[in-house]
Amino acid sequence: MKIFLRFIGALFLLLILVIGGVALTLEASLPTNAIDLRPMSKTPITSEATSILIFGATRNTGLMVARLLEARGENVTAFVRPVSDTTELKKIGVELVVGDAMDIATVQAAFEGRDYEAVLTTIGCLSCVPPSDYQANANVIKAAMQAGVRRLVLVTSIGSGDSLAAVPALSARFLAKTIPLKTHAEEDLRASGLEYTIIRPGGLRSGRRTGHGTLSEDRDVFGYIFREDLAELIVSVFDDSATIGKTLAAVDAYRRFPWDNE
Repeated sequence: MKIFLRFIGALFLLLILVIGGVALTLEASLPTNAIDLRPMSKTPITSEATSILIFGATRNTGLMVARLLEARGENVTAFVRPVSDTTELKKIGVELVVGDAMDIATVQAAFEGRDYEAVLTTIGCLSCVPPSDYQANANVIKAAMQAGVRRLVLVTSIGSGDSLAAVPALSARFLAKTIPLKTHAEEDLRASGLEYTIIRPGGLRSGRRTGHGTLSEDRDVFGYIFREDLAELIVSVFDDSATIGKTLAAVDAYRRFPWDNE
């Protein structure tokens, strides 16, 4: 009987140590200088509905942001190409303006006669020829300045600018052509005088949100994040003036590798 009790006690102690070790591992995985802006505001950005123009809203993160903003009463306009599939945008009732972000004239036309309080651009493309990561975003930044819009949020990626060392070598080689373009777009935005926030997501995944999306000023942070979590972080940035002038990595606090927490 004593041997059995000792055995049970040893198992209990081992269980405590394992749980403690997991907790420490999770705590250690949290990015330093983290800025967690959750819970996401359920009210409009101002006392009245805000007019927001989104570039890159036809799919993925941009579309998710449009859904979130429309659901809480914001006035959302999506800039779309003539060939874009706008089915999902029409379902949620956003206003559409048609143009090509690589054509500065059509971008400028999207601002004419409208009073946008904020702009979001998620433009980026690995396979586009010519690549849009710099020129399209530069056109958006210039047009926003000319139109007198003050707030602009730009989504690039970890690896841009001073975060290159955070990216795994294989990923850095894969993104070798786009990282300099994203970096250039960031530089243009910082020099623009706009009230900007730059969000650099890590590896992007599709799937249901985890609720662990985190923003960090740590330039050494790398990890993965689900697009739904990223979309919520983007909306929360619009709500928080403390993020103005900041460049923030966006990762899941507990997802350093794609297979974590599967």
